[in-house]
Amino acid sequence: MHNVAARTDPGKKRPHNEDAMATLPEQGIYVVCDGVGGRAAGEVAAAICVDAFRAAAANIAQRVTNFNATPTLETRNSVLIAMDDACQAASRRIYETAEVEAKAGMTTTLVVAVFGSGTAFLCHVGDSRAYLVRNRQVHQLTEDHSMVNELVRSGKMTLVEARASRHRHVITRAVGLYPTVQPSLAAVDVAAGDRFILCSDGLSDVVTEDIIAEQGSHPSIEVGVEALLQAALDRGGPDNITVVVVDPSVGEPVDEAAARARMLETLFLFQDIPYPQRLQVSRIMQEHYFGPGDELFAAGALERRMYVILEGDVVVERNGTELARLTAGEHFGELSLIDSQPRSASVHAISFGSAISVSTEDLEVFCREEPLLGNMLLWKLMNVMGARLRATSEQLASLQASAK
Repeated sequence: MHNVAARTDPGKKRPHNEDAMATLPEQGIYVVCDGVGGRAAGEVAAAICVDAFRAAAANIAQRVTNFNATPTLETRNSVLIAMDDACQAASRRIYETAEVEAKAGMTTTLVVAVFGSGTAFLCHVGDSRAYLVRNRQVHQLTEDHSMVNELVRSGKMTLVEARASRHRHVITRAVGLYPTVQPSLAAVDVAAGDRFILCSDGLSDVVTEDIIAEQGSHPSIEVGVEALLQAALDRGGPDNITVVVVDPSVGEPVDEAAARARMLETLFLFQDIPYPQRLQVSRIMQEHYFGPGDELFAAGALERRMYVILEGDVVVERNGTELARLTAGEHFGELSLIDSQPRSASVHAISFGSAISVSTEDLEVFCREEPLLGNMLLWKLMNVMGARLRATSEQLASLQASAK
C-alpha cells in the first residue's frame, strides 16, 4: 500500500472547482484532471475522465501484477496500453456527451501515475503535470502539450517568455476534444525514498520547481501537500489547485537507480533530449541481462535490433576472430535498424552485465506516434552511422597508404 495525501481547492479567483482527482492506493492508481469548458462543462469532463480510470482500475492493476511477476518489455507496455485504453474511453465519452448536451469544447487535461514493482507508469494529456522528488531535487516527468511549450521546443520562445505569455494556457491536446486522443506514455524507475507529485496547472503555473522540491520533500506527506497548496494560494491562487503526493512502497536502492539514470543520460540517443522525452523513449527499450558466455546474437541472424551496453563487457566476433570488445556506454547493431541483411558477426558476453535494445518495429511505431521526437532519434542514428562510415573510410585510407 502506498502512502498518499491529496488536496483540491477552487483557488482565490474561480467561483467553482473544475478539477477532479482519484486516489486508488489499493490498485496503485492516481489521477488528476483539470476540466476545460466553463462552469458545469469542465467539471463534467473532468469527472467523466476520472470515472473512466476508476472503471479501468481492475484491468490496469491486473496488468501491473503481470508486470511485477514477469517484468518484460511486453508486460511493461501492456500496462501503458491499458492506461491508453482508459484515456480513449474517456475521450470518446466526453466527446459524445458534449454533442448530446450541446457543450462544445468540453474537455479536460489528464495526468495519471500507476505504480508497479520498482516502476511508475505515466499517462498525460495537456498541461497537468507529474513531478519526481528525489534527494530533495525535483524532476518534471511530463512535458506540457501546450502552444508555448511547442514554441519553446522549437527555439522561438524562452522559458521566461513562456511563463509571461497570455497564450500559456492554450493546450494542443485535450481529452474529449475528439473521439480519440494521443496521450504521452512513459515508464520511470522508482528508487527507495522517491516521492511523486501530480498536479493541475493551478499549482505549476505559480509555484516554482525550487518551492515544489522544498515543500514536496517534507517528511510528513500530509504536511507537504498542505504546504504546496498554501504556496499556490499565497501566490494569488488564480486557478483551481489540485495536488496528489505519493510515496511508493517499493523501489530499488537509490544509488542503483541514480547510477542507471546517469548511464542513460550519456547514451547518444538521449543526449540533448529533455528528461520527459527520455522517459517516452524508454518505453520502446527492452532490457537484457547476461552472464559470461551468453550469446546476444549469432552471425547470420535476421534480428533487426540495436543494443547499448549498460554494464559489463561483450566481444564481437566473426569466424572465430575477435573484432572488438565493447563495454558500458558503447553500442552495436545500429545498422540493422535500417538494413534487413543478416548479422555479419556474433556477439557474446565475457562478464555479467546488462544491455538495452531497440527494435526496428518498435522504433517505426514510435516515430508514427511521436513524429517530432522520432525524427530527432533518427537524426541521432544517422549521425552515429555517419561517424562510423567516416572512421571506416579513414582506416581504409590508412591501410592503403601503409601498403604503398
